[in-house]
Amino acid sequence: MTEPALAFVLLAAIVAVSIGSAKLVSWCLDRRGESARHSAREADFIAQARAELAVTDWTAEEEAAFQAVRSQQGKHLRALRPEFRQLFEETHRA
Repeated sequence: MTEPALAFVLLAAIVAVSIGSAKLVSWCLDRRGESARHSAREADFIAQARAELAVTDWTAEEEAAFQAVRSQQGKHLRALRPEFRQLFEETHRA
């Protein structure tokens, strides 16, 4: 008499674990897809920014110097290259 009830409980437990596992796998796959979409959006944004900079004939060095001066964080770039130091000093003299 208890064997059918025990079999039913075990079957219900197996079904619950299976459904939970399926939900977990589905969530993991969804997160992986979201990460891929986020990376693609970032790559598109970077490509567009580089294309806009190429049209204006700005170099990567000029953009880095501009961003450093604009954000008032030119200390790190000044240590890396002397032209950044000169640019930083020129902008603060004016």
